[in-house]
Amino acid sequence: MSVIRRILSLAEAIYTKVDTEIATLVTATGSLNPVTATGDADIVVSASNYTAGFVTLLTITPAAALTDLVIDLDYCKAATGVSTVATNNDTLDVYVFGKIDGTNARVLKKGTQKTLTGDVNMVDSGERFILGPVAAAEVITVGVKLSAERADAEIPYRVTYVGSAAPTITAVAAA
Repeated sequence: MSVIRRILSLAEAIYTKVDTEIATLVTATGSLNPVTATGDADIVVSASNYTAGFVTLLTITPAAALTDLVIDLDYCKAATGVSTVATNNDTLDVYVFGKIDGTNARVLKKGTQKTLTGDVNMVDSGERFILGPVAAAEVITVGVKLSAERADAEIPYRVTYVGSAAPTITAVAAA
């Protein structure tokens, strides 16, 4: 019987420890539930040169540390999506940058170069960037580069995060 009591005692200790850790995490993040923000970011060819280098599409500024951050981009919005307004075989590069020290941007994630189709091609329709934890002072920027500028376009986005405060999400707006 002493072995069973010892096992029960250990199980209770483990349960108490897990319960305490969950409570601590909920207190630190405000919730364990992910929050989602959506919108459209615009490529405005009259405002920037998208073929010369990466141009900011979306900026995420945390108000507090985030325990998880995921950015989803959709390249095939009907009529105005970046793949739709492109000519077949134009390319799109997307990088995610982070200002880890609050000042200097570093590449955190590189998207796979997308060959745009000139239509709504659901096979290669977007990209997901899983960033994980982000510090409160770390500004995240999504930058895009095109092989050719054809027309203004929209890239719908979804930002999913877990944190105690909502980050400020700033998308480039149509001119």
